[in-house]
Amino acid sequence: MFKATFLGHQGWLFRTSTTTVLLDPLLTERFGHGGALGRMFPPRQLDVAAFPPVDAVILTHEHDDHFDVPSLHRLSRSIPVHLSVRSSSSAHALLQRMGFTVRPLLPDHELAIGDLRYRTFVAEGIGAAGSDEWDVFPFVLRDSQGHGSFVSSIDVGLPERMLEQLPALAPRPGVWAVANNATSVAFQGLDSAITTGDDTPALARVLERRHAQLVAAGWTPRVTAICGAGWSFPEERAWIDAHAFPIDSERLGEVLGEALGERLPESSVVAPAPGTTFELREGEVVATLGAEPFLAALPREHWPSRAHEPHASRPREYEPACGRRSLGTGQLPALLDRLGDYARYLYGTPLFRSLCSLPLTLDGRACAWGFSLLDDDNPRCLLHDPSGSRFVVHEGIDAQRGLLSGIELWGTDLLAFLNGELGPTGLCYAGRLRVWNHRPELLRVSPHDLWRFGHPLRRPEATASLYERLLTAEPRQVPRVPGRRRDPRE
Repeated sequence: MFKATFLGHQGWLFRTSTTTVLLDPLLTERFGHGGALGRMFPPRQLDVAAFPPVDAVILTHEHDDHFDVPSLHRLSRSIPVHLSVRSSSSAHALLQRMGFTVRPLLPDHELAIGDLRYRTFVAEGIGAAGSDEWDVFPFVLRDSQGHGSFVSSIDVGLPERMLEQLPALAPRPGVWAVANNATSVAFQGLDSAITTGDDTPALARVLERRHAQLVAAGWTPRVTAICGAGWSFPEERAWIDAHAFPIDSERLGEVLGEALGERLPESSVVAPAPGTTFELREGEVVATLGAEPFLAALPREHWPSRAHEPHASRPREYEPACGRRSLGTGQLPALLDRLGDYARYLYGTPLFRSLCSLPLTLDGRACAWGFSLLDDDNPRCLLHDPSGSRFVVHEGIDAQRGLLSGIELWGTDLLAFLNGELGPTGLCYAGRLRVWNHRPELLRVSPHDLWRFGHPLRRPEATASLYERLLTAEPRQVPRVPGRRRDPRE
């Protein structure tokens, strides 16, 4: 038999009669580097210590919704961890320091773990503008007895090489996991109200074409599992839930299922809840379970609503993520110094080229952008100076009125991010900043520029500091997923 259990977001547990493997497990209810982004959705009941003994953990890449330090802390150190060889040195070093045996996950390579075979492929198209999936390897997982298989390209497209080899690797069909990564940050815009349309049919057509690629390759999924977007925003940021998730995975599954149903009645489409298990024997789904003894979704009445509101409301006031409301003595020079690295990073980017293509003023505003820093004691504007590869304090200006574009955020949060105290996702996409672009067709500032700057491969030292802080914040003694082999240290 071959079993695939959905853990939440994009995490899975794979089992045969002799082998158990975890993939990208998120083992706390906090989402995004210790909860800086939000909480797991759907909410779950999770008993970490009751998991079956695990033979190996595979971490597909280093984004914080796949590589989660608090979750790693809840794994027995006897479990070997396979991490993409292209992930940062900070990630590999952290795992080693935590006491794991770390094995590099290689591209175009087959990894044997008991009677499971994990075949990786090189991703295609990651050189495209805006991509940051540098360390992702699409994969085919199968059991050596031929009962079932599992295919995922994670957060990238299906590579041609994988499609060509799929029938030989997995002659019997199985589960295709596809990520619904459709999220919106329009709720952070200070511009006039933005209306978002319903893109569910469009995404369903994209997935239908990808499904057709698999069928044409000779591999018809028995189950298409739509996962991803597995978080919600808590407490004072709960209002974001109505604006951040424009495509509901369950409705997407219904639309895609209707499109496939007449032609491929043997192929089902589902948006699994945590604890859902697909059991396959000889290439057929023989059972679909709604929960496991160690994992189940909470009843639906406990799920926060994420019903999408197409009209983006003006972003609300927000508190600093770091908890500090004023820069301390001497911290402004430190902030300006660290922003110099960001200014140098911007050279030659689309933002830089846009600035160089504009006059000095337009519509009574400076053709420039900057950070409008919130501060209880001394709010200020830091103006981007491309000629000096730096940011400078700009006195006596209402930044939102006087600059063509900009980002408003707490100065303390910006410094915390640059120092490796706050992760990029928790700053850029969590309702903790606001953006304005008066003429977006000419100059568009986006938090995504700041987010990409914070990538672990761009700033390994700051990332190492972040990982150390996250690990230090965890209790020393926590329940742990057991390993197949006992660790005498535990």
